[in-house]
Amino acid sequence: MPFKPSRRAFAAMAIVAVAAGLAAVYVTERGAVESGGRCAAKAAAAAKLKPFATGDLSALLVADRPADLSTLVLRAPDGGERRLADLGNRTLVLNMWATWCVPCRTEMPHLQSLQEKRGGGDFAVAALNVDVGGPDKPSRFLADIGATSLIDLRDPEMAAFNALKSKGLVFGLPTTFVVDRDGCALASLAGPAQWDSPAALALVEAAVRSQ
Repeated sequence: MPFKPSRRAFAAMAIVAVAAGLAAVYVTERGAVESGGRCAAKAAAAAKLKPFATGDLSALLVADRPADLSTLVLRAPDGGERRLADLGNRTLVLNMWATWCVPCRTEMPHLQSLQEKRGGGDFAVAALNVDVGGPDKPSRFLADIGATSLIDLRDPEMAAFNALKSKGLVFGLPTTFVVDRDGCALASLAGPAQWDSPAALALVEAAVRSQ
């Protein structure tokens, strides 16, 4: 007698199929974003960062095919347009944050400390705020905690955030990218980290040397 799955079995198979489909879409989307383009040749440089995905940085995701972030349209606090390509020929730690994000607020002093310890002609920390609205709230927060040495960038309409989200590169806050001097994202980390730790400083040195 031929086997006839029950309704419950059909439902279970449908759930599995949907889950598999979602996974396939995710993998395809990531691959499509990270393949080709001017940053494709940076895969070897990115691979040099894999040994640093340990400890507090264990969630560091090294890009197989680095994405090009150089043309993202960002804003200065005064509303002027800026792009990563305008920030000088240096490696960046680019942190996406918001004042309403509690882990972001906790992480920010560590980013300021990283800038104080390592910032210079070949490296800088850039803080990309995604608060919707005017510039006053993020400016007050950065001033209150003394984070005045960071490159202060804004995304008041969340255009850059949504562009990265649509490419599978960011899903929440905070998200931090290690970007080389050509604007190629070599690695990313979702969630907070102690960015002034010895491990983070070693990662930055490796990223600078990988150019």
